[in-house]
Order: sequence, then structure tokens, then C-alpha cells
Amino acid sequence: MKPEQPIRIGIIGAGAITKSRHLPGLKKIPDVQLVAVCNRSAASGNAVAREWGFERVARSPRQIIHATDIDAVMIGVWPYLHHTLSCAALSAGKHVFTQARMARNLNEARMMLAAARRHPNLVAMICPSPYVMKCALFVQDLIRDSFVGAVRLVRFHSLGAMFADPNAPIHWRQQTALNGVNTLSFGIVMERFLQWFGPVTSVQAAACTFTRRRKNSGGRWIPVTVPDQLQAVVQLRDHPGQLSLSFSSAVHHAPSDVAEIYGDRGTLLVDFMTGDVSGARHDEGKLKRLPIPAPLQRDWTVEADFIDAIRAGGRERLPKERTRFFPPDFEEGVRYMAVTEAAIRSARSGKREPVAI
Repeated sequence: MKPEQPIRIGIIGAGAITKSRHLPGLKKIPDVQLVAVCNRSAASGNAVAREWGFERVARSPRQIIHATDIDAVMIGVWPYLHHTLSCAALSAGKHVFTQARMARNLNEARMMLAAARRHPNLVAMICPSPYVMKCALFVQDLIRDSFVGAVRLVRFHSLGAMFADPNAPIHWRQQTALNGVNTLSFGIVMERFLQWFGPVTSVQAAACTFTRRRKNSGGRWIPVTVPDQLQAVVQLRDHPGQLSLSFSSAVHHAPSDVAEIYGDRGTLLVDFMTGDVSGARHDEGKLKRLPIPAPLQRDWTVEADFIDAIRAGGRERLPKERTRFFPPDFEEGVRYMAVTEAAIRSARSGKREPVAI
């Protein structure tokens, strides 16, 4: 696509993240046209169109996917539709940006990757983990440059009370039919850890569901099929140690989400809420704050990344420094979906499960 040509966008699913992140990001980019939006109801679609200046409201996703005046489709719906809509859009010749998590399960993710490979001229991206964007490259470089040496142990917890109230209505994230194997923030954290530590080979996990039934919006009792809590020990391939991870949506007074990275040469602490990094070599007395070099600091540029990749004719045509920290493509999505699915298989079987891509 020629740089001077406008990029014409259609959006399927304009919920909270689309309105708070993606639409403001797109509006900042020159020569991007918001052509059509399709939402869960005509009323909500009309409201989004008026607020953000879409040219029209589509009655169905199909009207966006097959529209001749749309170049790229952004998918903001829940994971149960990511596979169907992404594959259809790619087949229709549209660039695709889909909300995370990639799909409901590894099989759907693999089919999405196969569709992207059949259309190598099209850009296929996934919304990235927002965690520690500010310091992600810095930490990656510290690990690569052996600040901690061989990783022996990584401890991480992400705890909260989102689903602690047993009387609260069921959330879509608690329903496997809508959310798949994606459990709490396990997948979004693994996306970042795979970037830092490389591949993993196996997972041993245990899960709990404290409130097994909840009412839906219509007052009907629905089984909760996604765990409220997940503990996992993940074996690294390129380091001798493991990741020890704890996730819960049913505990109160939780501390900040912090990754503790222990190696044979040093230690790093990464605060996932603030992006602050502390560390020390093994022969230093105590941890100290490590300033993040300005060239390695990153902010949210997700929408510009997608548009730039389209304009360049693919992310591989952008400068390497430009793509060091980039929204994941479908190959990266398959990698984190493989770990997510292995964790749920392990929680169900009670056995250590291999991670197979």
C-alpha cells in the first residue's frame, strides 16, 4: 500500500478497550479513516459512530469483512469469535488486528496462524500485553546480557478480588464458551515472560473454583467454568530454573504484582504496576533502583504499529529497531496459547503437561 493512501478501518466490537485505547490511538494517526463499526446492538453502534466519526454502522460483521472500501479489520469482541472473524477477514483480503487473548484454545490459534500464512501480504496482529511496557525492553536486555545469569527461579503473583463476591453475576471471563482456556491474567503474563526468558517446555498447575454457579443477566444460574485461582510451575527451556506463578481473583488485600527474577549472578525485581525495576549483582549488598535508558522506554503505540506495518507492506519491512517491541503476530500468539492450554490440561489431569506448539 502506498504511503499516501489512507488506511480505511472497520471495527467489529467497540467495547471498553476499543474506546479507551484503540480509537484514541487511531484518531491520532494521519490518513486513517474510520469507515464502519459493528457493535452488539444497533443503539451502541450508533453511539460509537457518532462519538468517533465513523461513516456508517454495519448490521453484521460480514458487512465489514466483505466491504470493498475497508482495508483493515480491528476485532474487539470476546475470544469466542476471534478465530472465525480473523480467518474470514484474512480470506477477504483484509489486514487483521484482534484483541487479546488470541483465541479460545490452541487449535483455534493454529487455524488463525494457518490463515495468516496463506495470506503473507496481509498484516495479522494481536493486541499486546500492556504489562510493563515502559521497562520490557530494558528487562529483556538485562536478561540477555546476563545481569542475573542463568535463571534459577522467577516468582510472580497477580492477586485480586474481582470474583471474590459469591453473589456477583457471572462475567464472560468466567465462561469457557466465551473465554476458552484463558484464565485470569496467566496468558497475558506468559506473553511477556516468553519474550524475556524464551520458550518453556512443560507446566504443572492446580486450579480452584470457589463459586461454582452464578446468575447471568437474565437471572438464570450458569456454571462457572473458568477457575477463580491458578497456580503454575513452568519449566524454562533455555535456563535451568522455573517460573512459579500464582493468580487469583478471589483474595483481598493483595500486594502489587511483582516479578522476582533470581539467577546465579544476580537478582531483578520488576513491578508490573509501575514498571519500576530494581536489581543487584550477586556480590552487591542490596537491591537498587535501575534507571531505564530513554532509548529503551516504550509507551502504548499499538495502533500506530499496526498502521505502520500495513503501510510498509509487512512488519518485516520495518527497521529492526522499530520492531523490537511490537504487537505480537499470530506466531507469537500461538506460543502463548500453547502454554495457556498446557496449564489448563495440567490443572485438570493433575499431571505435568508438555507445551507443544
